[in-house]
Amino acid sequence: MIGDREIKIFNIYEGVDMRKAFTMLELIFVIVVMGIIIAVVTPNTRSNPAAEAAVELQSQIRYAQHLAMVDDQYDGTANWFKNRWQVVIDDNNFTIQSENGTVFASDTLATDRPLSRDYEKKYGVTVSSSDTDCPMIDGVFYLSFDHIGRPLIGDLNTHTTPIEQLLTDNCTITIAGNGVTVTVDIMPETGFVKATF
Repeated sequence: MIGDREIKIFNIYEGVDMRKAFTMLELIFVIVVMGIIIAVVTPNTRSNPAAEAAVELQSQIRYAQHLAMVDDQYDGTANWFKNRWQVVIDDNNFTIQSENGTVFASDTLATDRPLSRDYEKKYGVTVSSSDTDCPMIDGVFYLSFDHIGRPLIGDLNTHTTPIEQLLTDNCTITIAGNGVTVTVDIMPETGFVKATF
């Protein structure tokens, strides 16, 4: 038998429908709020050609350093060091080459072709260096590495000793395009490369 107290509790819930659900308006409101939160939290993913070019240049300089350390080109001749692997940037065209420009590094994505990039054509940017420690000579930038990865500046054909023109201060390469300027710094001694956006 049901007591008075139990009847009162039953009467309180008698008129309430326990199957409540979201209305369509509430559901749309929740979706809009979630969209706004996601738009604010998600990082900006628009492409920046100067930043993309800087990241690629940074990667390719590291690749050149790797090639120089695993293949130091020593053959016992007096001018063996002139055949080292070096980065050459000539009028926005980037290559990694050795043996006085007769051998080119292979493209890591397509090994049947030499590694070469036209930054102006691919990204719409210009590459320059006005740094006194690593200047462009007649519009051409040269960077090579010795057998332990230390960076050397200048055309290897002008060097007279294996460690001539070791980089002694940070070398800064500037990439500019679409109103954005990015710098790529090469550190002396270690050859560490970093891009600053």
